[in-house]
Amino acid sequence: MKKTVAIIMVLTFILSFSFFAAAESVESADASTMRLARAEGCVFLKDESGTDLSFRENMRLYSGNTVATEADSRAGISLDKTKIITLDEQSFASLHQNGKKLRVKLESGAMYFSVSKPLASDEQFDIETSTMLLGIRGTSGYVEALSPTASMVILTSGHAVITAVSGEEQEINPGQCVVIRLTSSGAEFIVSTVSPSGFPALLTEELAADPVMAREVASLNKKAAAPQNNNPTSPTSGTSQIPGSLSSATGQDQPSTAKSVQGALADAYSEVQESYNEAVSAAQDALSEALSGFNF
Repeated sequence: MKKTVAIIMVLTFILSFSFFAAAESVESADASTMRLARAEGCVFLKDESGTDLSFRENMRLYSGNTVATEADSRAGISLDKTKIITLDEQSFASLHQNGKKLRVKLESGAMYFSVSKPLASDEQFDIETSTMLLGIRGTSGYVEALSPTASMVILTSGHAVITAVSGEEQEINPGQCVVIRLTSSGAEFIVSTVSPSGFPALLTEELAADPVMAREVASLNKKAAAPQNNNPTSPTSGTSQIPGSLSSATGQDQPSTAKSVQGALADAYSEVQESYNEAVSAAQDALSEALSGFNF
């Protein structure tokens, strides 16, 4: 009798251990699973081979999947329990995962990203465009592919480093906007400060829906309302530092350095705007071609 009881107890222990091990394995797998969290409007999915996917709510996504949105449409994607992205309207991106390494390649359009917990030392999360790679550790912000030779990044929390495809690097902090332009001699980083009132619609809406991020925005608003240092920062090599205001409180003209920065900024943004207009047309054509294989 005692022997039978002992055997039963051993079996019970083994079964319990197996159950908890299996539960832990499932939880671990779920933690690194990419899923389509929401789809608004017309959202299209393809697998790595280009085959159309019929999506359902909270469906699992895999490395190599592509996501495309039409006008007035958005796609929310959970990369894992702490990392989310939202693809804006008329955007196209591909997802890549290799263990704990995640990469989102934004081919066209724009996206919001948020990482609620700093990455572990063995984790990696990058956002890629045709001009740069954004290495993310525990941040939130916005990325837009302006054209094949220009991209824009706005950071709302944390700290990140932008690496141009030509190798140059630029740090970015909360409240900063960086435009990355590829030139014949390398990459140019146009750095400016941006207040929440100047955020793109997608960024504003996503931040408003997140209480934690809303506090970050409030902090940025306070910084934007604080008196600005009107002395322009000396630009570093390949970087144009843009003061928040080039007009003094007295209305007097700034030194010639500020005027030259202002002129250079105007020229740079003029070129970016031209590139942007061309990119919009090109992106629309590219998106139409990308979506041509989908069955409506």
